[in-house]
Amino acid sequence: MAYLLSVENFAKIGEFIYRKSGIYLEEDKHYEKLAKYINTRALELEIDSFRKYFFKLRFDDKPGDEFQALMNAITVNETYFFRERDQFEVLVNKILPELHKTMPVDRPLRILSSPCSTGEEPYSMILHILEEGNLIEQRDIEVVGIDIDSTVIDKAKAAKYSSRSIHAIPKDILGRWFEKKGLAYELSEDLKGTVDLHVTNIFDKAQMRKLGKFDVIFSRNMLIYFDDASRKEVAMTFYDMLNPGGYVLLGHAEYMSRIVSIFNAKKVDNTLIYQKQ
Repeated sequence: MAYLLSVENFAKIGEFIYRKSGIYLEEDKHYEKLAKYINTRALELEIDSFRKYFFKLRFDDKPGDEFQALMNAITVNETYFFRERDQFEVLVNKILPELHKTMPVDRPLRILSSPCSTGEEPYSMILHILEEGNLIEQRDIEVVGIDIDSTVIDKAKAAKYSSRSIHAIPKDILGRWFEKKGLAYELSEDLKGTVDLHVTNIFDKAQMRKLGKFDVIFSRNMLIYFDDASRKEVAMTFYDMLNPGGYVLLGHAEYMSRIVSIFNAKKVDNTLIYQKQ
């Protein structure tokens, strides 16, 4: 198959994507996927060269729709409920009770899920908080989910999941909070809307500032897609977004101490968490 995207132009568009999103695309891993997407998109747009497509992406995309479509095509969104469950248990049993004791009583606890993909992570937080039961009766808790992919945000709002997505949820919890509809499992109407969902580029400072300050940030398995400079930028963004004493939780293969040294690393029940001083 003849591709409009040459190897030389892969480097050019790769640099553009990196500057806009922080995502670093490796030629051996991403060339064919990106080339197929550009061919398909060029056909839809009725253009016949990479140059014309790249011009549209750079100079004729004022609403940002073309770049959004590109991001939706190249980002990977694979997750499931209660993934790395120990972190959710540390959240509800240790972190939130600690913050509850030290925070003013009239201020809500705020948690950010970045990226939130199709909603399994932030809704897992909600389910753990509800199942714990005590804290939610004493304090308002707000959960915000963000992702650069508009398609997955739409799916998170719909809150309909496959059997693979819900396979790790205990049956009693599944029965309380989900309804089986055909082959799908739909989150109960009581829980839909409990996560505030936004399409957000983590490298867009204005978008991130609009989200406000947080007490806990979950960012699992995102930093592995960035290079060192982008990881450091994200880490500093998280630091600025956290209230004093707030926490960051990363994926098990990610280590904040290898990126920046401004967080205090703690090990709680075999889970590494990072606190802002």
